[in-house]
Amino acid sequence: MALLKTFLNDELPLALVWLIFGLIAGLVYSLEILGLDGSQTLFSPERARSLHISLMLYGFFPLLLSLLPFALFEKEGVLSVNAIAHLRRYFVVWNLFLLFMSMALLFGNMRGLPFYDFPYQLNFLLAFSGLFYLLALIDALRRYEKRPLWVNVSLITVVAAPIVLVILMNPQYGQVEQTLVGPHGDNTLGMSFALLPLYYLLVKLVSKEPFAPRWHILWIVPLSGYIISLYIRNFIHPLTYNEEWFFQYLTLLYLPLLWRWWHDGALKFEYNPYLFFSIIAFVFVDIEGNILFIPQIRELIHRNDLVVGHAHIAMGIAVAFMALTIVHRSLPALMTRTFATLWTTLIALMALSLSVAGMVETGWIHTDAQLFFGGRSLFGFLLILIVFQVLWHRIKPQHITLIEGYHWIGFLSDTGGGLILLLAGGWIFPVMGWHFSGTYEYVIFAFMIGTGIVHWTGLHGDAERLAALSATIRSLVASVFAALYMAGTLDTIAVLVAFYDGVYAMIYWLYVRGRE
Repeated sequence: MALLKTFLNDELPLALVWLIFGLIAGLVYSLEILGLDGSQTLFSPERARSLHISLMLYGFFPLLLSLLPFALFEKEGVLSVNAIAHLRRYFVVWNLFLLFMSMALLFGNMRGLPFYDFPYQLNFLLAFSGLFYLLALIDALRRYEKRPLWVNVSLITVVAAPIVLVILMNPQYGQVEQTLVGPHGDNTLGMSFALLPLYYLLVKLVSKEPFAPRWHILWIVPLSGYIISLYIRNFIHPLTYNEEWFFQYLTLLYLPLLWRWWHDGALKFEYNPYLFFSIIAFVFVDIEGNILFIPQIRELIHRNDLVVGHAHIAMGIAVAFMALTIVHRSLPALMTRTFATLWTTLIALMALSLSVAGMVETGWIHTDAQLFFGGRSLFGFLLILIVFQVLWHRIKPQHITLIEGYHWIGFLSDTGGGLILLLAGGWIFPVMGWHFSGTYEYVIFAFMIGTGIVHWTGLHGDAERLAALSATIRSLVASVFAALYMAGTLDTIAVLVAFYDGVYAMIYWLYVRGRE
C-alpha cells in the first residue's frame, strides 16, 4: 500500500483543514442560534450555514471517498506512479474549487438553496477536476488483462458524472432545483441507492477473502422503483405524497442486503470500526427517515428547520466513515478506533440534542430548547478539538531547528492571524478604533495568509531560500505601510503591520540566515 499511503499522507493535512473549516462554520452557526451576533463578520448565519453544509458535501469526505477505486487498484496490483500523478492534479483542481466555493459563500454569493448553494459556474471547475480523475482511472484500467465488472461500472460513472453534475445543478432545468420542496422520497431512494455500490466496494476492499455479493433482488427492486419515480415525476405528473411514501419505503430493502454483505465479507468490528459505524449509521438513518415520513409525525417534527439530527448522522457518520475506512486502511496509526468511537459519540450527541430541541419547539417536551442548542455547540466544539488533534499528530515536527522554528512562527502568526482577520476583521477593526472599509482590507488579509503559506512550504523543503523570500516580502510590505502611515493615508494599523513585518524580516537577516 506504499503508493496510496504516501499520497494520503501528503494530501491529508490540507483535506483536514477543509474539514476543520467546515466544522467551525457549523459551530459559528450553532452559536448564532444561541444569540452570537455575526453580522459584522463574514460569518452571518446564512453564510455560516451554507458554508458548513457545502464543505461537508464537497470537502474532506467526498474528496477522500473518491480514492476508493484506487485503493482497490492498489490491492489488485494495478496502481502506478503515473496514476498517482494524475490523482495529485485532480486534488489540486478540487482544492481550488473548495477555495473558490468557500470565498464565494463567505462573501455572500449564494443561490438561496438549502444545498448546493455555491454559484453554479463553479460546477465547471469541479467537472474539470474529473478529467484528471479519468486519466488516473484509465491508467489503472490499462493494466488489467481482463477488467472486472466493477471497474467498467466505475469508468462509466466517471465519464457520466461531470455531464450529470452540470445538468442536475443547472438553475433553470436541474433536477436539484425541482425537488427542493416537498418530501421527495424518490430522491431519497436514489441518493440511498448511490451509496450501495460504495458499500460493495468498501467490503471488497477490506475483506481478506474473495467477496462475491448475493441477494441482488434487494437492490434491483429499489433501483427499478427509482427509475419509475423519475419517469412519473418528469413525464406524467408531480408525485403525490403517497407515491413519495411508497418509493421512500423501498429503501428498507437495503438493510438486509448490507447485513448479507457484511457477513459474506467476514468483517469484524475490531478490524473495520469505521465501516461498521458507517453501516450502523446508514441503517439508523434509513429506519428513522421512514418513520419521519409518516404524515402525522412529519407534520409535527418538521414545523421548524432545525431538527432532526437526521442529516448529521447520515453525512457525519455514514458517508464520513466511508471515506475514513480508506484512510484507516492506509494510515491506521492516524485514524484509530478511539477516534472513530469519539467521533461517533459526539455526532450522535449532537443529533440527539437537535432532536430534543425540535421536540421542545413542537411542544412535545416542555423545557428550554436553548439548553439543547447549547449542547449541540459544545459537542461540535469537542469534535473540532479531536480533528485538530489528528491534524497535529500528522504535522507535528519531531525536532525543530532554528530555521524551522522561524518558519513555524511565521506560518502560525500570518496564516492564523490572516484567517481570523479575514473572517472577523469587520468586527475587530472598529473595536480597536481602526477604520474598516470592507474592500481592500480583505486583499491584505489574503496576502497575509499567502505569506504564511510560504513559511509552510519552507517547512517542507528549501527552507533557507523561502525564508529569504518571506523576509524580502515582509521588508517591502513594512516599508509601504510605514510610508502610508507617515503620509496620513492609513491609521495606526499601518504602524503595527510595518513594525511586525519589519522586525520579523530583520530577525531572519540578522540572526537566522546562514546559521544552519
